[in-house]
Amino acid sequence: MNYYPHHIGDYAKDASHLTMLEDGAYRRMMDFYYASEKPLPLERAALYRVVRAQSKAERGAIDAVLKDFFSEKVDGWHHKRCDEEIEKAKDKS
Repeated sequence: MNYYPHHIGDYAKDASHLTMLEDGAYRRMMDFYYASEKPLPLERAALYRVVRAQSKAERGAIDAVLKDFFSEKVDGWHHKRCDEEIEKAKDKS
């Protein structure tokens, strides 16, 4: 997907507790998710690489966001809203 809707109110309601670093990590994770139209890699090293998390703090932010917003499944880290929006886009095309 080259475009996805970003509902500011929904995002603020769900993510207002995040630090600035966690917020940036979350946005990168969603951008990768939508661009690839598939779940995030399960392997942490691969996930850190695709979202460019290099420092210990950045990797900690990724881990915190995974815990809060993603669910681990056999094929990767899933995000309910991302999966729904990707499915909607596929239905339209």
